[in-house]
Amino acid sequence: MFVWLWIAVWSAFVLPLSIASLRGWAPKRVRNRTSPWGIRVRGVAMLVMWTGGMIAPLLHWTSLNGDDTLFLATVIQVGLLMLAIGLIGGSQLGDRFHRRTMRTERPTTPTAVCGASNEPSGDF
Repeated sequence: MFVWLWIAVWSAFVLPLSIASLRGWAPKRVRNRTSPWGIRVRGVAMLVMWTGGMIAPLLHWTSLNGDDTLFLATVIQVGLLMLAIGLIGGSQLGDRFHRRTMRTERPTTPTAVCGASNEPSGDF
C-alpha cells in the first residue's frame, strides 16, 4: 500500500513542477533572479530527483529485496541526488557569474552636459 501511495504522491508533486520548469514557467520572483536556461536546468534536476525517488519503490514492487539490490538502489539514489545537486548548483553559479559580468560591463559613455556641445565655436 505504501509503495502505491509514495509513487502517486511523489509523481503528483514533482512531475508538474519539473514539466513547468522545463517549459520555462516559474513564479515572478524566481524569474527576476534566474535566467530562462537556469529555470530549465532546474526542471531537469527535478526530473532527476523524481527518477531517484522512484528507484526504491519500483525495486520493492518487483520484489527484488536482496542485500545486493538494496545496496545498488542506495548507490543509484545517492548518485542521482548528487547529479541533481550539481545541476542546481551549476545553474546558480552560472546565474551569479552572469549577473556579475553584467554589472561590470555597464556602458561608460559620458553623459552630455547642459549647454556644452562637441562642435567648435568658431572663435579662434
